[in-house]
Amino acid sequence: MKTKTYDVPGMHCIGCSMGIQKLLKKTKGIDDVQVRLLESKIDVTYDETLLNDKTVIDTVGRLGYKAVATQS
Repeated sequence: MKTKTYDVPGMHCIGCSMGIQKLLKKTKGIDDVQVRLLESKIDVTYDETLLNDKTVIDTVGRLGYKAVATQS
C-alpha cells in the first residue's frame, strides 16, 4: 500500500469533499481516503499494483476537480 497526497483546488465545501471521498472509496484498489478540507488536500492510500496516480487524478476529474500529486 502507498499513501499519497493530492492538492484539489476548488474543493471548498463539505459537499465537494464528501463527493470526492465517496467516489474514491468505491474505486477498486483504494484502501482509504482522508480529506483535509481546509487545506484542499486529500490523502489516498492505494494498492500500487492495481492503480497509480493517473487513476486517482482521473477519478477526481470525473467530478470536475483537478487533483495534483504533491508527494511521492
